Amino acid sequence: MARDLTSEVARIRQELKEVKRGQRYAHGGSIEDSALEVKDGSGSLRAIVGLQGDGTTAVNIVNGPPPPAPSAPILGSVLGGITVSWDGRLADDAVLPLDWQRVEVHASAVDGFTPALETLKTTFETPQGGTVVVACDEPVYVLLVARNTSGTPSPPTVQAGPLGPTPVVADDIKDGIVTTVKLADDAVTQAKVAVGAIGTTEITDDAITTPKIVAGAVQTAQIAAEAVNASKLAAGSVTTLKLDALAVTADQLAANAVTAGKIAAGAVTTNALTVGIAQSIGQKLTDSMGDATLWQQIADAGTWQVLTGVTDAGTGGTVIEVAGRTALEARQNIPFDPDALYKVTVRLRTTVAPTTGSPTVYLGLAGVAADGVTRVNTTGANDFSLQHYVVASNQAIAAGTGWTTITGYLKGWAAAGVNGTGTPRLDPKNPGVAHANVRYVRPLIRLLYGATAGGVQQIDLVTVETVPTGVVNSVNIADGAITAVKLDADAITGKTITGGSINGTTITGGLLQTSTSGERIAINESSNNKIRIYDTAGILIGEFGPGGLGVKGPGGNALALNPTTTNPQVRWQNAGNTKVAVAEVVTSGAGELDIRLQNSAGRVLGLESEQAYISGVRLRVFPTATAESAFFVQAVTDHTGNLLRLYRDIDRFTVDKDGNTTITGMMTAGNIVTGTTTITPSAAHTPTSAPVSFPALKGTTFRGYATAATTVPGVRTPVGAQGVTGVSVSSVTSTNMLVWVNRENTTATVVNWMVIGS
Repeated sequence: MARDLTSEVARIRQELKEVKRGQRYAHGGSIEDSALEVKDGSGSLRAIVGLQGDGTTAVNIVNGPPPPAPSAPILGSVLGGITVSWDGRLADDAVLPLDWQRVEVHASAVDGFTPALETLKTTFETPQGGTVVVACDEPVYVLLVARNTSGTPSPPTVQAGPLGPTPVVADDIKDGIVTTVKLADDAVTQAKVAVGAIGTTEITDDAITTPKIVAGAVQTAQIAAEAVNASKLAAGSVTTLKLDALAVTADQLAANAVTAGKIAAGAVTTNALTVGIAQSIGQKLTDSMGDATLWQQIADAGTWQVLTGVTDAGTGGTVIEVAGRTALEARQNIPFDPDALYKVTVRLRTTVAPTTGSPTVYLGLAGVAADGVTRVNTTGANDFSLQHYVVASNQAIAAGTGWTTITGYLKGWAAAGVNGTGTPRLDPKNPGVAHANVRYVRPLIRLLYGATAGGVQQIDLVTVETVPTGVVNSVNIADGAITAVKLDADAITGKTITGGSINGTTITGGLLQTSTSGERIAINESSNNKIRIYDTAGILIGEFGPGGLGVKGPGGNALALNPTTTNPQVRWQNAGNTKVAVAEVVTSGAGELDIRLQNSAGRVLGLESEQAYISGVRLRVFPTATAESAFFVQAVTDHTGNLLRLYRDIDRFTVDKDGNTTITGMMTAGNIVTGTTTITPSAAHTPTSAPVSFPALKGTTFRGYATAATTVPGVRTPVGAQGVTGVSVSSVTSTNMLVWVNRENTTATVVNWMVIGS
């Protein structure tokens, strides 16, 4: 009772305090270090008057209802953008709410876009409307959104547009109005400067420095005769990569200019000697992909870069890596001689498989016309497609397979080049053919051609070389070109032939073997006219010859076939004759067999003969440490098909012709299978099934049986009812059936089952 009185007094005090506060507000009272909350009829907060959460004092309007949508925007085109006008009205002539704050202008090139922070371009801050300019360089869609002082947005207006800026034409610009002050930095590009517009008088002395010259911009045509002399070349700036093949000829070398002291040891090899292009291997380009200036991207939207420090790169530690479909062409022109055989080698790999598409490549040479600029493909067109892809044509380079090296060949001219996008030419005897207008070639690599998204490939090496026609080596000799007719009698004598293959008619005499030691196969070893097989330790484990077939195990156990003319035998004998010495199957007449089993003392353990016809004989020998022998001879029948006898462990298991059987071990049969399964009834008194499967049984008719493993068979009393009331099978086949259980409750039940085929 005391607690109730105390609570009531506290409540009355609080109410009295609120009454006093209300009286103060009504008579001009103040809010001391607090705030007054204004709520609507539903109790939702609409305003906070007084001290705010951040320590400031203000009237904060919150949770205001969304304002009506503005009227639709009106668009117009101007230079560099569009104008957007709002007439200050609201949709459906709605009345402007007192908490209206602004109208936002949103623009996007996407049809049906949703207004967001990134689409906000400007605002109308007055309800009277107005016109603003939205900068753009392509047609855009525009819509308006109103906001109130609570920040609540209105529904967006219907979008207007698309509309783009007014194009600038010459009539829009007065003469002399565009001055240097009016041009933005970098506004005038090379494409905007007419040919010949800038002459020597427009360029200040020393104004053009090396950073202002684009790589490759200065060509031979821009260099006056004799303009480049020794004083203009930096030390070491002219390297072998900067010299065209055969560019330095005898007339450029002073007499005795090249001495032995100027030639590094091993620098001059057969690869560097020339006897005319067609007879040389001196015309050679080797690029280890370390200089990005030697290549240019001619097609596709992928990206590429030169990577250094690639430790598993085969040449130089540098690679060109491309991400996405990319076509690259070497800048260097290689003179093309139709009488020379050009060998092109590319080494590459796929490090990241494409997310969609396939990592296929096109590799080969791009043909170039006599002007050194115009491309010539296999059809004669000035195009990078249908080029001379002699190395790879849409070939997939799978990720994770490591570096792949591919070599193709090109030689000669034809009215129409051979190999555009056809089969690559990997055989020097069947090279691709260049179009008749080709005078130069350049390496061309098109990577990730079949990728539509993702993928990374790397190229480590590209070489182009001419194969000599005046030097005989393995490349010049076609497979099968040297035949017996081309060799003098006794031309190959007493020599060792290493590697490759020998295709001929008859090889007579001598020893043929796969190795000189260890695991090997030898034919006619020691002139014994046998084939011998040795294991990894060099031990003879089998041989075949006129005396029969023998196979030996690691312990010396042997299986031998002795096909003598009068008494062919199959014999098993273990090492040292310590267990069963002999098991023989011996012919004793036409269609008749004797099976003799005898121990090491010569005692015959089993014999079947006397007109016995053997059907499906199986003989298994199990020598053990305790038993003298163990045999199993299966299906020995007489001429009427009656089973005569089975042997196992010296007659411990026999079946006589009267049908009496003694079994001392377990019996298995191909037409019987057993098993156990567990079934949980789906509900009490509800039959529930479970499938069981087993290996295919022998027979044509199959019967299934099942019984429950339970201590509560049958119907039980109602209290604690749990009995198994029934077990059955259905749908019995040679490989499966259904097992059923009915029970008074849902306890999981173990069922033993069996299927018999007949």
